[in-house]
Amino acid sequence: MITELACLRLRPGSGSAFAVAFAHVAPLLTSADGYIRHRLVPALENADLYLLAVDWRDVAAHTQGFEPTEAHARFMAPLAPLLSGDPIVFHVETGSQP
Repeated sequence: MITELACLRLRPGSGSAFAVAFAHVAPLLTSADGYIRHRLVPALENADLYLLAVDWRDVAAHTQGFEPTEAHARFMAPLAPLLSGDPIVFHVETGSQP
């Protein structure tokens, strides 16, 4: 199992709109092959900074299975206008699936 970590910088004051948009598109993420679970949390120090942590079966499930799909494009479409820049994304190994 690996975890995708995405640092999301929002446009100032768009936190509420982002939370609503994410809730609407989350099923596109949760139904992806290899998806295990996710957490979306705002930073305590900055309401316009979020961390999205997604557990995947392996890196390929994310980078080759989800990212190049129409589902990923539909997932990002309502979120991208609320971001102040490209997400910073990286993967860490987190062990075997529970």
